[in-house]
Amino acid sequence: MRVRIGLGYRNISTCIGRLLLEHRLPGFINCVGSLRGCGSMDMNAAGTLVLETLHQASSQDTEVLKPAEQRLKQWETEPGFYSILLNIFSNHSIDINVRWLAVLYFKNGIDRYWRKSAPNAISEEEKCSLRQGLASSFTEPVSQVATQIAVLISKVARLDCPREWPDLVPCLLTAVKSDSALVQHRALLVLHHVVKTLSSKRLAGDRRLFQELTAGVFAFVLNLWNTHYKSFLDQVCHNNHTYYLTIFI
Repeated sequence: MRVRIGLGYRNISTCIGRLLLEHRLPGFINCVGSLRGCGSMDMNAAGTLVLETLHQASSQDTEVLKPAEQRLKQWETEPGFYSILLNIFSNHSIDINVRWLAVLYFKNGIDRYWRKSAPNAISEEEKCSLRQGLASSFTEPVSQVATQIAVLISKVARLDCPREWPDLVPCLLTAVKSDSALVQHRALLVLHHVVKTLSSKRLAGDRRLFQELTAGVFAFVLNLWNTHYKSFLDQVCHNNHTYYLTIFI
């Protein structure tokens, strides 16, 4: 099945859209270290430090907020920083404002440090771990955070998919088949943003890869849409039938 690039994105995006109906602190390097060879105690200490600083950065008191923002800004180039952010915004028991900030700092880091040619670029080892973590769970309970995570994943996909991240789309399609409505919705949300982002790439090689992607995804999403649409119509008919029976009995 061959799908033209523009048409492929419009149809896939439409189907998915309808289905959705949404200053370095002394010793920080010693705490964080690199992912390779860093003890769990050090990572835990660094995680606690970053978490406390994010709490301060969400404060309404500017005397607390400004120094915290400066520290977070300087930690952006530290190995392990983004792994800690991922752990924080993936922990649903942490305050929503703190998790929101963690997502935003992670997203900004992608723009600045994800490319291999970027100064102070994130290591390939850490990026591999981050990709695995981003695609391991689709259970974010807060819609606003889920949307930001979806945008974040789409930014990584634009740079890495499919060459460095070949299993992203298959992982999303598997999650869409989940029996959990939340997992299915979140996976569709991510798929929507990923397809939208990949469709905007203009190099011939990227367009060819996107065409191959849409050829496989379009049929799946269309079938999913038809299934949900039929289920919706069946429910409407059932409700109408029940309503009329109630009136005439």
